[in-house]
Amino acid sequence: MAASRGCFGVCRQLRTILCLYLVSTVAFLGLCSVVRARPLEVKNKSTSKNGEDDKLSPPDHLDAVRMERDGHLNRDFHQEVFLGEEKDDIEQIPHHVIDDRLKDIFKRIDTTDPDHEGLLTQQELQNWILSKTQEHFQEAEQENSKHFQEVDQNKDGTLHWDEYRLQFLESRGYDRDKVMEVIEQDTEIEMDVDDEEDLERDHDRFLQADEDPRDELLNEKEFLAFRHPEHSSSMLSLMVQEILHDLDQNGDQILTLCYYCIVDQNGDQILTLLEFVSMPYGAKVQEVEDSKDTWVVERREEFKEVMDTDGDGKVTLTELEAYMDPRSDQQALNEARQMIRVADANDDGKLSLAEILDNCQFFIGSKMANYAKVVHEEF
Repeated sequence: MAASRGCFGVCRQLRTILCLYLVSTVAFLGLCSVVRARPLEVKNKSTSKNGEDDKLSPPDHLDAVRMERDGHLNRDFHQEVFLGEEKDDIEQIPHHVIDDRLKDIFKRIDTTDPDHEGLLTQQELQNWILSKTQEHFQEAEQENSKHFQEVDQNKDGTLHWDEYRLQFLESRGYDRDKVMEVIEQDTEIEMDVDDEEDLERDHDRFLQADEDPRDELLNEKEFLAFRHPEHSSSMLSLMVQEILHDLDQNGDQILTLCYYCIVDQNGDQILTLLEFVSMPYGAKVQEVEDSKDTWVVERREEFKEVMDTDGDGKVTLTELEAYMDPRSDQQALNEARQMIRVADANDDGKLSLAEILDNCQFFIGSKMANYAKVVHEEF
């Protein structure tokens, strides 16, 4: 009995020691987790994602690029490449002078024939589109230079990732001093899910824009590529991959069929008409062809007439990159062809001023189109 009591006493001691060990281990791990991921209090979430964020994160809309970052078509694209820097101006001018402005633009495009026969050729339109696109590029460069001077707060000519991260979180409403503290201590930051996802995506873009030497430092040129991927072939490729990733909602790229993109037997990603128009998984191609929905009609025409350059019914990653590249000669040629296809009423392969005025909505946007067309019809 004494031996049994002795064993029992030892067991109790062992259990006590084990419990104390477990409690201390849990407490230690909890302390580690607190140190590893420190939650940050948001001062005023209503001010998050405000105008201050605009000079930091890459914008969703890029002038003269056919598609937004979220996969939606750029509804202002045709006006942007036809009007260039004049797009904002023409939306502000008095209605009664719109007709004169269009006549002036028409004359500036019509440069091939010294007699100005009053018809725009495909080549003239292509050259004009390239020149208007270049205007958007120059505007982006000027805007970027201004933004870079603002975000480069220590004025050393570079933007470090920690410097960017601090300003990003401050723009989302987080306390600047607390953010600086956790960055200096090199600890993880616990934040809102949306903010965390946005910051992670920006980090990927930041690293991609960081050319040799890769030191998590961006100069002004690299910052331009970070915010405006259309200025860099590698960043443009990353943007296209992001769009495909976002469209692939079920994430299943192991099998042949994905929800929004297809991976063929060679492992190349391709986009089909069915997926591009966002039809439900399992829908039939005939449903796309028969649909009268504006969304479906617009994307169906865009897919067939512009994106699918070889007409095989699918768009490869290469075709999608070409489609998204605003400085491509082929891109400008495709747009010139589309302008003629839309407005060439007599099928002579050229555009007259009357044909452009009759299709104002395509060239200058729906806001101004109705008035310009009425003015034209009065004369």
